[in-house]
Amino acid sequence: MSIEDINKKAKSLIDETWKDNSKWHQNFDEAKSILEQVLHNHTDDELTLINYGTVLCDMGKHQEAAEYFKKAIDQGSNNKHAFYNLGVALMNCSTDENAMFYMKKAKSKQACALTWVAYFDPMGH
Repeated sequence: MSIEDINKKAKSLIDETWKDNSKWHQNFDEAKSILEQVLHNHTDDELTLINYGTVLCDMGKHQEAAEYFKKAIDQGSNNKHAFYNLGVALMNCSTDENAMFYMKKAKSKQACALTWVAYFDPMGH
């Protein structure tokens, strides 16, 4: 399976949880596992860094997630989801460290069809 196919599968697994939340733990664990396998051999793959960070973020591991988004951005990513999701992760770390900066910066970026938005509840902040 190619890196692109693995990222498609991870996105599909996460999309499925929004339709059937009884699959949340199983699907997130599987998505995390398959993305970890890619990162083991391809530590700098932009899509995988973003998607792995998004999975971590949605699992409540915001500090760790931020590291993956920052790495993708530091390597030159212009993916909207890298910036927005970094803002989400930072907001949820309770530091607000540049969270709004990244969320605003995301507005001028384009999203890739193989990445997705991290869950964010603005009323929770």
